[in-house]
Amino acid sequence: MDRRSFLVLSSSALIEVAADWARIEPRHLSQALGGQQIDEELLRWLEQRSGELRTLAAGTHRQVSGLIDAHLNTAIDLITQDRYSSAMGRRLHAVAADLAHCAAWLRFDADRHADAQRHWHAAVHAAHQAGDRDLAAVALSDLGYQATWLSRPADAIKVLEHARSRTRTPAARSLLDVRRARACAVLQDHTGTGRALTSAENELDRMRPQDTPPVVSWMSMADVNADAGRCWLDLGDPGRAGTAIDSGLGALDPRRSRTRAVFLTYRAEGSLRNRDASTAAADARAALDTALASGATRCIDLASTLIHRLGDRTEQPMIELGEYARERLGRGTPA
Repeated sequence: MDRRSFLVLSSSALIEVAADWARIEPRHLSQALGGQQIDEELLRWLEQRSGELRTLAAGTHRQVSGLIDAHLNTAIDLITQDRYSSAMGRRLHAVAADLAHCAAWLRFDADRHADAQRHWHAAVHAAHQAGDRDLAAVALSDLGYQATWLSRPADAIKVLEHARSRTRTPAARSLLDVRRARACAVLQDHTGTGRALTSAENELDRMRPQDTPPVVSWMSMADVNADAGRCWLDLGDPGRAGTAIDSGLGALDPRRSRTRAVFLTYRAEGSLRNRDASTAAADARAALDTALASGATRCIDLASTLIHRLGDRTEQPMIELGEYARERLGRGTPA
C-alpha cells in the first residue's frame, strides 16, 4: 500500500477546517498592493483555461493532471507576487480554488488521499479569499465524501453540517445532502438517510442552470438516484437499491466514466445480494471495463475488490468473471 494513502488529517483537524470556514466571513483584499499590476490579458486567459481544464478533468484525458498542476502553480505564483488590485486578487484566488479543486479529485481518483486532502483544503482557503461560498462548500463536501469513502462517516457528517451552513445555491445544497445521506446510511441511521435524500430532491427541484456555479453544474437526479441506491444497499434493501441505481445509470451523462464505474459496482453488489449471480457478474465485468477505461485507480480498486470477494463462488458466471478479471488486470488474482 502507498503510505501516502494513510497520511490524512485527523478527525479533529478535518472538522476544524470546516468549522473555521463556517464561522469566519471572507476577508476582503483591502487595497491594491505596490508594484507592477498583473496583466489583465493573462488573468483572463487563466480563467478561460481553468474552465476548459475542469471539463477535461471529467473525462479520461490522462495528461490533464500535469496541465492542471502547471496552471495552478502559475496562479499561486501570481498570488504570491502581491501585485494586484482587490478585484484582481479575488479573481486570482477563484482560479486557484477551481484548479486546486480539480487537482484534488484527480489525486483522490488515484488513491492519493493525503495529497487530495491538501488540495481540497487549499481550494477551501482560496475560495474563501475569492468570496465564493459554494465552491468552498463543495470542496468541504468533497472532504466529507472522502471521509465516508475512508470509513469515517461520523467525521463526514460534521464536515457536511458546517459546509451546508453557508451555501448559496440549491445544487450545492443538494450535493451536500446526498453526501450526508451516504454517511448516515453507513452509520445505519435510517431516519437521517431518508431526511437527507428528501432534502436533496427538494433542493434539486429548485436548481436553475443560470444560477448554478460550474463546480456543481453536473449535479442531477441521476446522482441523487444512484447514491440513494448505495444508501439502500447499506441499509439492507437491495431491491429498492437496484431500482434507484438503474434509474441513476440510465440518466447519467455518458462522459462521466468514473462515476459510471462506481455506480456499476454498486449495481453488481445489489444483484449479488438479490442472489442473481449472472447479472452481478455482468455488472461487475462492466464496472471493471469502465474503470480501466477511465484510468482511475480508485474505481479500478473498487471493482476489482468486489470481484475478489466473489473468488470463492462456484457459479459459472462467477468463475468466468474471475478469469476475465485476472486477464484484464494482468496479475494472478483480481484483488
